Amino acid sequence: MKKQPKIVVIGAGSAIFGLGSLATLMQSPGLRGCTFGLVDTDERALETMTRLAEMMNQAWGAEMSLISSTGRTEVLPDADFVIVLIQVGQRETVWELDWQIPLRHGVRQPYAENGGPGSLAHTARNLPVMLAIAHDMEKLCPDAWFFNLTNPLIRLTWGVHRYSQVKVVGFCHQLLWGYAMVAAVLANRWGIHVPDGFHVHTDASNMPAFIPVARAGLEHLDITAAGLNHFSWALDVRDRQTGEDLYPLLRDRWFNQMRRDFEPLSRELFQIFGLMPTPGDSHVCEYLSWVHDPVTRPWVKYDLKLQSWEGNRRRRAERQALARAIVSGERPVDELRDVWKHNILDEGLGEVMEAIHYGRQLYRPQLNLPNDGLIPDLPTDAIVEVPGTVSASGFQGLACPPLPRAINELCRRELALSSLVVDAAALGDRDLALQAILLDPMVTDIDQGRAILDDILTTFREYLPQFSH
Repeated sequence: MKKQPKIVVIGAGSAIFGLGSLATLMQSPGLRGCTFGLVDTDERALETMTRLAEMMNQAWGAEMSLISSTGRTEVLPDADFVIVLIQVGQRETVWELDWQIPLRHGVRQPYAENGGPGSLAHTARNLPVMLAIAHDMEKLCPDAWFFNLTNPLIRLTWGVHRYSQVKVVGFCHQLLWGYAMVAAVLANRWGIHVPDGFHVHTDASNMPAFIPVARAGLEHLDITAAGLNHFSWALDVRDRQTGEDLYPLLRDRWFNQMRRDFEPLSRELFQIFGLMPTPGDSHVCEYLSWVHDPVTRPWVKYDLKLQSWEGNRRRRAERQALARAIVSGERPVDELRDVWKHNILDEGLGEVMEAIHYGRQLYRPQLNLPNDGLIPDLPTDAIVEVPGTVSASGFQGLACPPLPRAINELCRRELALSSLVVDAAALGDRDLALQAILLDPMVTDIDQGRAILDDILTTFREYLPQFSH
């Protein structure tokens, strides 16, 4: 009988991703009896999650061997899979600063997570820790897979790929937003209930409205998309039951019948470039030069909503309270059987690990992998997002047709910028960091770019040791 795998979750105390990952992995039939390691530098959060894991393990018959530690080197030896969920700095606080710092110098980013000057700060804070984890893995579990779930996904996954020898893949649930948009536009076809004023903004408060529509989309649709994480494009849209090509109907309904304030930037891009962008307005705007002009105020025209940092803080507090209530016995552990009802998205990592460990063939509509010819005319070593298969040999992205020329150029520009950001963040190179800032489509003045960079390096000094030399 094959030895069960060893799984390590770094950042296991995360109330946003850790809770859902824990609950779903504990229920994976093929992972019963595995060794499960939990790592977090926050002792209190780790203690809560460890106790919660023990309760799930017993209640659900997972038969796992549990270990936990604030030091990852105690847990990593002989791991098969390492799931990384880290954030350096309190997530909402540093994210809000990523938006405020460029604004102090005249650049209003529409979202400030994966693109814009704020994303350079976000990458630079997290990449050194990511690389430290990868280098520990090289010594302690060199054959393990590094599963990255931390944004900016392109840049951090690319950094691990470029600056370490570990096998890395990035996971994201962003394609759900594409399913939700198509389901909303074609709702009458299947009788899907779409709330009044429905949109697909990623803010925590929108999840109760978003998730039912997205899940209905998963039930009725089959979407093939490719491009970059949070910047992918639907190549094919079909009825899951009949195989009918729904792209012509989607175009007609969205352009001619759908209310005009439904994801208006995505609608505009769809009309201009010919393919539907899948991430929704709040993410697709991060990579574009047309969303920050202080005169035309496109964030008003397209109703580009900022992330609600207070809303995220409330969500974090609610999930922490849920975990503590279960641990204290106030609420039953079976409340976490269905993570969707708590507005937690299921990443499906259990199925992926089972496929690799047992040699099963699994299709995944969204994988972030080194390009290696998967999308023609984009850099070979870049991290791109494509559908692919999972098996005993690992991950194999499916080769896609060339993207339309204009879309390809938008992706190529983002990858050129991301490549510089990765090197600047990994090496602590101020000159490269300034060049990256000046390549950013939201920065239009050299002095402004230099001031933003200086402010980032000063404000986040404690989190950016690589720039201290």
